[in-house]
Amino acid sequence: MGRPLATAVKALLTLLTLLILLALLVAAMGREKSLEVVFGTIKVHVVDFPSLVLTPNPNQFLVCPADYCAAKPNLISPIFAVPADQLRTRWIAMIAAQPRIEAGAVDEGALQYDFVQRSDLMRYPGSITVRFIPLDRGRSTLAVYSRSHYGRNDFGVNEARIRAWLAALGR
Repeated sequence: MGRPLATAVKALLTLLTLLILLALLVAAMGREKSLEVVFGTIKVHVVDFPSLVLTPNPNQFLVCPADYCAAKPNLISPIFAVPADQLRTRWIAMIAAQPRIEAGAVDEGALQYDFVQRSDLMRYPGSITVRFIPLDRGRSTLAVYSRSHYGRNDFGVNEARIRAWLAALGR
């Protein structure tokens, strides 16, 4: 066997061994626990929208009312013709219909809620924090911060998720 062929075979066997070990890890521990072993436990921090600073990574999407967040939002929040508690009720009903989502921390006083939604195949976690903001004359708006925990790029997943949810709320 020639030297380049031997090197290629060795690399292929190494890759195959790693794939088998990964498959065994997933089989023994499950997808979510395996992700924690490989990438570490996800850390969900309390989001303070008025002082929020975004990371330099493109794996996040922020929706905020104008001049509400310290960070520049990717999208200015829509205004809804319902009080904040009704907007929250609509949001919770809409979230209940979403796949692979778990409720997280709740701050009733601040009308702020955290959720984790996992991707379908790999079960990658994404955190979503929403705060409902009362306005005058029975109107309200919200601030939403969606971010991925693993990787640098999310390929637009956070933006697509939040735009779809905002569209569902507007119906």
